[in-house]
Amino acid sequence: MTTRHSLFLILLLSSLLAVSACSKKGPDNSKVLATVNGEAITEADYDDYLRARQLQQPPIPDKDKERKVVLDEMVNRVLLEQSAAQHKLDQEPDVYFQLKRQRENILARAMLRQYLKDNPISDDEVRKRYDEVAAKAYKDEFRARHILVRTEEEAREIIAELNKGGNFAAIAKKKSIDVRSGKQGGELGWFSQEVIVPEFFNAVTKLKKGEITKDPVKTDFGWHVIQLEDIRPHKMPPFDEMKGEIRQLIQQERVDALVKSLKDKATVKINP
Repeated sequence: MTTRHSLFLILLLSSLLAVSACSKKGPDNSKVLATVNGEAITEADYDDYLRARQLQQPPIPDKDKERKVVLDEMVNRVLLEQSAAQHKLDQEPDVYFQLKRQRENILARAMLRQYLKDNPISDDEVRKRYDEVAAKAYKDEFRARHILVRTEEEAREIIAELNKGGNFAAIAKKKSIDVRSGKQGGELGWFSQEVIVPEFFNAVTKLKKGEITKDPVKTDFGWHVIQLEDIRPHKMPPFDEMKGEIRQLIQQERVDALVKSLKDKATVKINP
C-alpha cells in the first residue's frame, strides 16, 4: 500500500477511529510496538485501531503484511496529529468544538453504559411493565386523517371550509405542513394510544365515524384538524413482540432518573 493510499484511508476512517481511539479503558500498560517523536503506539492501541479498521474493510490475509500496513497507518496518523498540535490547530474554533463534542459524547455514552450495567433490568420487571401497559391500554384503535397547520387561525379557517363542503383530502394535500401524510390526503392509517401524543388521541376518542373536530387540536407539532374514519378493537401485541420496546422504555426512564439526580445535585446557572 502506498503512502498516498494510507493517508487517504486515514481520512476515510477518521470519524470512526476517533471514537475507537478514545474508548480504551484505564491506563495502557501493554507492549510498546513503536514510538513517534517519543509518543508510544502500544499493542492494545494497535488492536483497538485494527478492530475499527476492519469494520470498514476486510482484513489483509497476510498477517505480517497487515501488521506492517496498519502500524504504518498509525504512525502517519500520529505524525499528522502532532503536526496539527504544533500548529495549534486544536485551538481553531471548528476543531476545538469538534473535539469537545467528541469527548462529551464518548464519556456520556460510557456513563450510561456503566449506569445501566449497575442497574440491570430483569425479565420479571419487563413482564410486569408489559402487564401494566396492557391493563391501561385503550380498548380501541382508530383510523384517522388530519391537517396540520402552524396557527389556530389557519386551523379554524380550514374547519369553516370543511363545514361548507370542502374536500378534506384535497385541503390536506394543499395546506398540511405534515408533508408525509399531506401527500396521502392527511391519512394516518391505524394507530393506538401508545403511538400518538395524548392531546391528539384524546380528541380522536371523542369523535364519531366521519366526524371532524369542531375546534382545532393543539400539540407540540402545531394545530390539527382531525377526521375520524374508523374504529376497531385494539389487540395488544404479544409479550415476545413487545419486550424489546418495553425494556427500552424502562432503560430510558432510568437514564432520565440518572440525569435528574445529577442535575438536582449540580449547580447549574443559565445566563440571560
